[in-house]
Order: sequence, then structure tokens, then C-alpha cells
Amino acid sequence: MVMRRLIPLLLILIVVVSGCLFKPPAEVRFSVDRTLVRPGGTIHVMILVNNTGKVGLTGATLVLGDDSFQILQEPKFPEILPVGDAVQLVWILRAPMKPGVYNLKLSLELTDELKRSWTGFYGQFRITVSSEAGPSDEVEVSVEAPRMIGGGETANLTVVIKNKLDVPVELRDLSFNLFNGMKVVSATALPATVDGKGEVRVSYTVKAPYAYREGYISAILKYAISGAEGSTVKSFPMKVVWRPWNQSSEILKEAYGLKYHWVTDGYIVDGYWTERYNSTSEFNRIEFRNITLKIIGNSESEFQAAEAIYEWMMRTYSLGDTTSSLEPSKILQQDRISYAEAQILITAMLRSVDVPARIITLSNGTDCTARPMTEFYTADGWYIVDVRHGFVGSIDEYIASPYFPKVYQLVTRDGYRIVAQAPATLKGHEHVDVTGDFLANLEDRLLKIVNERLNPELRSKLMIVMNNLDENERLYALFIFASAPSEDDLNRVLSEYSTDKIEQDVKTMYEFYKDMSWRDDFTRYWKIFAGEV
Repeated sequence: MVMRRLIPLLLILIVVVSGCLFKPPAEVRFSVDRTLVRPGGTIHVMILVNNTGKVGLTGATLVLGDDSFQILQEPKFPEILPVGDAVQLVWILRAPMKPGVYNLKLSLELTDELKRSWTGFYGQFRITVSSEAGPSDEVEVSVEAPRMIGGGETANLTVVIKNKLDVPVELRDLSFNLFNGMKVVSATALPATVDGKGEVRVSYTVKAPYAYREGYISAILKYAISGAEGSTVKSFPMKVVWRPWNQSSEILKEAYGLKYHWVTDGYIVDGYWTERYNSTSEFNRIEFRNITLKIIGNSESEFQAAEAIYEWMMRTYSLGDTTSSLEPSKILQQDRISYAEAQILITAMLRSVDVPARIITLSNGTDCTARPMTEFYTADGWYIVDVRHGFVGSIDEYIASPYFPKVYQLVTRDGYRIVAQAPATLKGHEHVDVTGDFLANLEDRLLKIVNERLNPELRSKLMIVMNNLDENERLYALFIFASAPSEDDLNRVLSEYSTDKIEQDVKTMYEFYKDMSWRDDFTRYWKIFAGEV
């Protein structure tokens, strides 16, 4: 009888040990480009992720086991890494300033399309930090490149490969980790070998996106010496500046495509506004251009220009709720303006310097003037300026702010729609429904941002909580977490609370508040959750 019981247990053990039940979703290989580095120098962690699972992978998070090292730049993971595909990711780390021998422990957390997290991928390297560290003793790579280029422009990159050995080195592959949107448009052929003590130069031409970018670009060389494979990485800083106000209309049309009309449209709000306030929002972009150019100064992107305009406005005007005019030139001359007038003026100024901009509001089918904000467009999507709440950021940052949950409730419970003012003839309501821009994949977008604000060790705890809540409770929980005043507050509370307490508190609060009108600032509910009130 005992033997009969043992046989099934042994079979289960054999299956588990063989990996049949718990097969990891990917093969992961860790490597570093050097183990000897100067104090404060850079180390490249290269991780090859091969999707051997059953669904696509959507993200990778590197966790450092030693706080002495700092992540300078993370790679961009593909939107989806399909089954059977592989990607090489490069993290740039800064070494400690204090010389010594460090045990660099690395772990990788993968996420998949089913919102599952996978851990158990580890790497470990012994890193020596010494002021005597020099360049690689095999193959040295350097890159000749400009430090700054303009959006849409091309730049020449020359990769210099020096063989410091006496024997030939076989060159297998040379690739780049470029900025998002940057592309290689031409390249000379990579030689098959570089002779002993020799040098080769390989030229590339890259085209920058019509966008602001700043960070490091990495050149990755793979080579072989007498059949033994090796690799080296060289990272170099670069900045891409994008000033649409210095571009021709032809370039702007190429950069913004169908969004370009949000630069040239003559009206800002529709005929309903005109009738309600007995005023028109028509304006002359040329008249505003010189004023706006002085305000934005040396801004290097649409976002920096919008921030400069917003900050100038907060210094210049007193704000209230009484709207007296929709005409930007009249608003400009006042010293006290309404929040709606402020949004109209910001929109006009952005258009005057060739940034696509529009007013978005809430509409209940009759009135389309509620909660006006300005949206402006970049290569990375729409951004928001919300003067009333002092917010400037992307749509995803806005939905993860304390000011979006009220909008969400008005839309989903009270039947409002989020609309973009698109007047052409001033004949009543002329707007475009953009509700989907805010609500599409809302839970996934919120979860991504909250995860980014959490310490890595707390992310699995968050997922346990999420899996035990229903759809409405999950969104409510994410609204609460996203409304934490700071990342420190979020991490402290989620670290101190057990999963059971988090789940129960969320369920209790949601049940109590779900049928009430939520406050304009959701931070109040975070304070209740955190026990601060």
C-alpha cells in the first residue's frame, strides 16, 4: 500500500524536476563587456532574451543586487516579442566610485501578454573597480559622432575597430542600439577581419526622428579570435533637438502628417462656445509668433516649449473662473483670466510656433465647455497641459495622476465624452470624440506606470493583489496607488501592508465610494487608504 502511494508522488517529482510543469517562458543569457572598470566608469550588461514560451513577451526589468551600481540607461523592449523571436538588450550601468571588488548580482523579470510576471533568471559577475583599469586588451571600439543633431537630420557615425593582438580577429557583426525612432539609412560593409595590430573604419549614416532625444547610443561588436567568440560595446552620448518653429511647412507636414492641421486651423473652440460667450476664438498666428518665441527661448522640444509657456502664464496672470473672451489677442492683454481663457491662450501660442495643439473638453451632448485642457502633439503622442491642476505631461502620465479618476467617473457613470474642439465653420458643435485615447487599455497603462514607480521587489506583491480583485476594484486600486504623493509614499505603504490588508482595504473603499461623486483630486482617497486621515 505504501509503495502504491509512493509511485504517483515519484512520478510527479520526476515531471516537476524535468521541467514539464514549470517550463520558463524564455531562454536568457547574461554577459558584461568588462569586469575591470575605473571608478564611476560604465559597464554594459547584455542580455539575450529568446522567447521559447507560448505567448508574446511584453517587458523586461533588470534588478541589481548591489546598490553600489546605478542604471544609467535602460533598453526599450519591443512592444511584443513573439514566440520564437529573440532580442538583445543592453543596460548601461555606472560603477561605484570606491575602488574594490564587487559581486554584481543581476536578476531579470519578464512580463507576458497575459500580464504574468516571470522570475528566476539570474546572472552574477565579479567586477573589479580600479583606477588602473584600462581599455580592453583584445579589441577596442571607438565611435566618431556629433554630440548633437537636429530632428529629422542625418548624421555620420564612424566606428573605429582596433585589433590590439598580433593575430587576426574575425568580425562577425556590428549593430547599434539607437534612440527610439532613429534609423540607419546607409552603411559601408563590415570587413571580414581586422589584421593583427590593425585598424578598420566602418561608416554609417543615421537619420534622427522629428523628436527630442537625449541619452546614450551603443555600438555592439561581435567578433571571434581563433574560433572563440567575444563582444565589446561602446556607448556614446548624443542629443537630438527638435524645434518645429525653425522648420519649413514641408518638413512640418512630413513630421506631423495628418496632425499638421492642428497648427494651421484658424479657430480654437467651436460655435457653441462662440454663441455662449458672444466671442470668437479666431486669431492670427503670425502676430503671436514673436511673442511666443521670446517666451520659449532656447527650448529644444515641443514639451519644453509648452512648459515655458505654462510657467510664463503662471507668473503673468491671476486665474479665476469668469470667462470674458475667447479671442487670444484680448486674453493676452488682461491681467486676470479664467482657466478656460488660459487654455485657449496656451493653445494659440503653441500653434503660433508650429506645434499641433487643440482644446479638449468634456461634453454631455449639450454643453461641451466642461474641464477644458490643452493637448499638444509630439512624435511620442499627445501631451496635456491642465492649468487648473498644474499638470504638464503625456496622456499616460495624466491618467496616472490624481486628476483623471474624476474624469473617468464622469465618462463611465454620467455619460460624458472627451472631445477635441475642431471648428471649421463655427456652426454649433464641431468636435472629435477622443474618449478612446484615454480609456483604451486603461488598466494595462495604469499598471505599467504604477509598476514603474514601485521598487522591483514589490511588483509581484502588487500582481497578487490585482489577481484577487475584480475589474472595477482593480481600476479603483490603481487610481489609489497612482495618486500617492510620491514614489516613496507608494513604496512605503505597499511594503508595510500585507496583501490581505491591501485587498480588503481596496474592496471596502470601493464598495463605500463607488456610488458617490468622487473628489476632483484623488489624493484624498490615497490618504484614507494610507491611514493618514
